[in-house]
Amino acid sequence: MAKGRKKIPTRLKEMQGTTEKSREPENEMVVALCPEIPDAPGLLSKIGKGEWVKVTTQLFNLQMLHGVDLRLVEAYCNEISLYIESETQLRDKGRIEKVYAVDESGARYLKKSQTSPHQKIAKDALAMALKLATQFGLTPVARASISTPIINNNTLIQNFLD
Repeated sequence: MAKGRKKIPTRLKEMQGTTEKSREPENEMVVALCPEIPDAPGLLSKIGKGEWVKVTTQLFNLQMLHGVDLRLVEAYCNEISLYIESETQLRDKGRIEKVYAVDESGARYLKKSQTSPHQKIAKDALAMALKLATQFGLTPVARASISTPIINNNTLIQNFLD
């Protein structure tokens, strides 16, 4: 495993204003931008598809939507929808589940109370969504270190009309 700082793509360094010619790689991998906003994958729930539209539109308009990244965007949208769906379950059914048992006489009694499994699902989904979101500049902290590329207003308007 390589030691030192994590490598940052030159494009991101340019956006951050920290590009130094002496530190640029000779043959950095360049990937193609998406020519249009792709439809949401069928795997995503309704919530995930809504997040897909929001995120891909934003990245596309900033000329930061690359074909090779689409599965990671999909994973982010899936994690966000999983988080929201789990939180909805928790609000509807409560965060504590009561487990009942029946004794020999047939009387029902409270055996134990436990945290709902949806609590862990929501927590894990949010943690993963945050990790993925940082890769795309979708968190306030990640955005603070990125300068948006200068894009012609006509390009933005045309993107919305298409």
